Amino acid sequence: MTAEAVLAGWRTAASENGAAPGEVPPAAIVLDGSRVLGYCGSIPHQLWDGVAEHPAYWVKGLMVLPEYRRGPIGFLVAKQLATQLPRATALVVAPAARRLFSALGYTDLGAVTNFVRPLRLAGLARRLDVTELGLGLPRWLAAGVRVAQRAGVAALAGGAAGIVLDLVGAARGRPGSGLTTGCAVEPPSRAELDDVWRSARGAIAASPVRDGAYLRRRYGANGAASDETRYSFVTAREGTRLVGVAVLLQPKAIGDPRLRGVRVATISDIVFPPERAGVGLAVLAATERAARSAGADALVCTTSHRVLAWLLRRRAYVPLPGNVHFFVRDTTGTARWPRDLASWWLARGDSGADEVF
Repeated sequence: MTAEAVLAGWRTAASENGAAPGEVPPAAIVLDGSRVLGYCGSIPHQLWDGVAEHPAYWVKGLMVLPEYRRGPIGFLVAKQLATQLPRATALVVAPAARRLFSALGYTDLGAVTNFVRPLRLAGLARRLDVTELGLGLPRWLAAGVRVAQRAGVAALAGGAAGIVLDLVGAARGRPGSGLTTGCAVEPPSRAELDDVWRSARGAIAASPVRDGAYLRRRYGANGAASDETRYSFVTAREGTRLVGVAVLLQPKAIGDPRLRGVRVATISDIVFPPERAGVGLAVLAATERAARSAGADALVCTTSHRVLAWLLRRRAYVPLPGNVHFFVRDTTGTARWPRDLASWWLARGDSGADEVF
């Protein structure tokens, strides 16, 4: 990394800043002489409150040097950034960081649920180390799973369970009729995506704005950085009109070591009118097919909204406890944000949180 590259990145970020056009997104550092001890940055976006859109920032990248993590550095850097961000959101995992954000006036709305759709359950049952996944299973159950894996019973049981899940998903989550679906790396046009967002937002109480400008910039080939070849757009159309879209992040070639070679795809984003369940089910079914074609063993969708959670259950997704907490802070007084997490339309790709996959 060179100074010129950093400056060029700042110029690009300023030109794409939808919260404050032309301004570099705020960041804060704590220095000891010329040594950086702590850092916290931000990602500009827009928030929808059910009526209007408001400029906001995701707080992203809180880092403190290991030898300073038990001192005040984390608080100082996060507090300094908070003074620059009158309206901000954050997705936070570590308990210490959650306590820090709460102390700075952020409201913790709770953990966002992970929904997992096994696509090849026999392979998952054979290879997964359940003790490494942090699922909180009883010790006796984890031991029983390991014995079943060694005996080869887990794969047989997983295969049978996979067939049952497919049948349940097909029976309870049948897509709406009269819709055609597709999958492509190239995103739909900005106008089409804007139309989908406008048709969806009226039934959503709160959400990051998911219009054409955002979706194309965030997931299109020009804005997806190193993941540009891994994102694809799954679409549902009624005639020629786009009525629903999802962004699929294909599995990494080398995944998390805890998954022992299991390939996980992610629904990074999804937009459709919440009242049109058939459209949502069509998008989910097409995304599952695309994930299978990409060689995924499982598909993950992280969401908080009650409608999408209901549709995921109908498609036989299994809810797992989440550890990513959603925080919001607004000192402007211009909007009233819902305090129940189920009213928020959140996605795994928000603030770049899908990068772990």
